[in-house]
Amino acid sequence: MTKKKEKTKKQYIIDFFKNEENHNKYFQLSEMDSEIKTAYEKDTGSNKIYTHRTIRNLPKYGDSQLNGIVEKSKRGTYIFRPGKKRVKLKSPFNQLTKNKIKKRDNYQCQWCKKKETQKEPLAVDHIIPEDDGGEGIYENGITLCTVCNNRKKNLKTSSFGKNMFKNYLVVSKKNKDEKAEKFLNDLLKVYEKHNLE
Repeated sequence: MTKKKEKTKKQYIIDFFKNEENHNKYFQLSEMDSEIKTAYEKDTGSNKIYTHRTIRNLPKYGDSQLNGIVEKSKRGTYIFRPGKKRVKLKSPFNQLTKNKIKKRDNYQCQWCKKKETQKEPLAVDHIIPEDDGGEGIYENGITLCTVCNNRKKNLKTSSFGKNMFKNYLVVSKKNKDEKAEKFLNDLLKVYEKHNLE
């Protein structure tokens, strides 16, 4: 007699989106959470399943089990679009712009100051991320080593570091965003006051 394989907690979330009754309909996070917890409790006797992070990550990362994509609207609702393919964003920096940014940044990481070598090339990344409307233009680029670039992406530390704030200031001035410019100038004064690099 073979033992029935238990479903993972994530599978309950995936099953919610696979259910045809839930296709092309908008749902609040709380609605999905309630329905998924009900299904989980029915099978396990427990409602201890945390759904929010997994659901919030689906629009960005997707899941291979879904034949379609989960989209998040500006109103904070989610919708599953069956059959639709995810479009993977690629860095819109062309090679010429990357080279100019690296030259401007003196071929070194703007966070840790590591120099570029043939063995360890540096990356050019967006100051304002693509997901937030950041463009692949000279003013929105920053040179980072692999470690700092991964730290920025994985730990969401794009708001840390004096050099990063200086680059945000350049973009704010270019966009004539006086409110952001004042904030960044005040913030940079705090770095100076405490003699932080």
